[in-house]
Amino acid sequence: MERYKKWIIVVIAALTGGIVAVSFMTGKSSRQEPAQVQPEERSPVPPGPLLDSAPPRVTPLEELDVDRSDPRALAHLGDQYFEGGNYEQAIAIYRKVLELDPADADTFNDLGLAYYYAGKPDLAVETLEQGAQMAPAFQRIWLSLGFVRMNAGSREDAKSALSKAAELDPNTDVGQEAKRLLGLLG
Repeated sequence: MERYKKWIIVVIAALTGGIVAVSFMTGKSSRQEPAQVQPEERSPVPPGPLLDSAPPRVTPLEELDVDRSDPRALAHLGDQYFEGGNYEQAIAIYRKVLELDPADADTFNDLGLAYYYAGKPDLAVETLEQGAQMAPAFQRIWLSLGFVRMNAGSREDAKSALSKAAELDPNTDVGQEAKRLLGLLG
């Protein structure tokens, strides 16, 4: 269930990215009022009074009550950080998961998306490509790779990845989203 919440965030971001990409490609501007900004795009506001102080402390993995030898427990923790907008901490957790289970394609996908949202598109593409090479039948990673490439301005590479995602199974939600994004790319 947690992974689906993260995927919903990705779909919302893909829709937003698609609108931006279409606006950029057509030269049209789509002005958004502040009330239309998606809450998933911002880090959550910490509870309590807002003070002019340092950002809230992120608890290091070593201090958390989680089995650091259990990749599933760690992946769940990474998902929680990702959904909370704390992408740097999610990256650290996902990297630890891959140390424990280097064949986990889903975590490659999650790590790639965390890199993307942390403002590291080159690492995002590299990570997603590595996961796609390792698990070429994993449809979601092709969609994520196409989405990241599309938003990085690599139209042809984005089309290639999205086409692969759509070809794997055009009837799934992932396949439908890939076809929709392909339509935006023309």
